[in-house]
Formats: sequence, C-alpha cells, structure tokens
Amino acid sequence: MIFATGIGARLDFGGGAVTIRAMSEYQMNKLLFENGRRHKNVESIADESELAAYELSAEEQEALKAGDIKRLYELGANPYLLRRVFRPRFHI
Repeated sequence: MIFATGIGARLDFGGGAVTIRAMSEYQMNKLLFENGRRHKNVESIADESELAAYELSAEEQEALKAGDIKRLYELGANPYLLRRVFRPRFHI
C-alpha cells in the first residue's frame, strides 16, 4: 500500500515501511553540492534567484533560508554537503 506524505511516498509491505523521497531531495543536494564546489561557506542560502533555479519544496526552501541544519538533514540533505556548505555553523 502507498501512502503519500509531504516529502514523498511511504510504501508499507506489511512488516516494514520504506520511504521514497521526492525528486526535490536530489535538487536540494545538487544545490548544496554546487555551493560547496564554489567553496561558498554560508550561514544560510536565502538568495531567491539561486533557490528558484532548483525544484525545491517549500519546506526545503524555508530550511535553507533559515540555515536549519537539523531540518535539512531530516529532509534528506547529505551530511557531508551540510558540513561543507554550512561550515561557519559548526563550532569545533
């Protein structure tokens, strides 16, 4: 049985559920990769023109604008890319 969620679809095979993320997860990681590739370390990604270039959900856009690392991770952002782009937010 398939259940639609805010981010993707959840398949239930009777004993366990598998979550399938939407294409926007790929787009979010692509945005993070491109920022990391340019060695762009930021507190948040709030540039509307940059966000508009990717097919992101409203929830992903809000998390990127706020620089909410925890929420971005929950939405499927790659932890390596989060660390690379949001380096100023990580205190070592």
